[in-house]
Amino acid sequence: MAEAIFAKPGAAVAEVYSEAERETLHFHSPAELCAYAARLEAEGASDVLLAVHYPDMAGHFAPRRIALDPAQCGGLTYRYVCEGWGVIRVYLRLSSGKGLDSHVSVNSQKRAEKWQRHYPEFGPTDAWDWAAVGRHERRLIRVLKKVAAQEGLS
Repeated sequence: MAEAIFAKPGAAVAEVYSEAERETLHFHSPAELCAYAARLEAEGASDVLLAVHYPDMAGHFAPRRIALDPAQCGGLTYRYVCEGWGVIRVYLRLSSGKGLDSHVSVNSQKRAEKWQRHYPEFGPTDAWDWAAVGRHERRLIRVLKKVAAQEGLS
């Protein structure tokens, strides 16, 4: 799956949520992404949640700092999140993981337009090339289905 994510030029790949009070981790190659997943699994994590953006999708892709409630988060005050109308999310369940199966998701243009007034920080929905967003989403879903079939998971 990592190879497919980086198969198209200019892929911007990052963790969706940073650790509290840490910068967002960005990945620049399949090997780097696989090493990160292996490290998480060794630490007991059950999944990897990625934000993926390709240049032809246009739109805005950059981590945004969000406030945490220190009373609820052990005194920690912020973290970063990568989100946006057309940002593709790739959820990969690690081999030790339980719960949801791996999947790829993204907002549709219609859904984004419906919710735009509630999330002005995401910018205008018409800044995105929705045809490109859909092409990349479908390509990643096809690859994920092939990987799942090869591993006997579907």
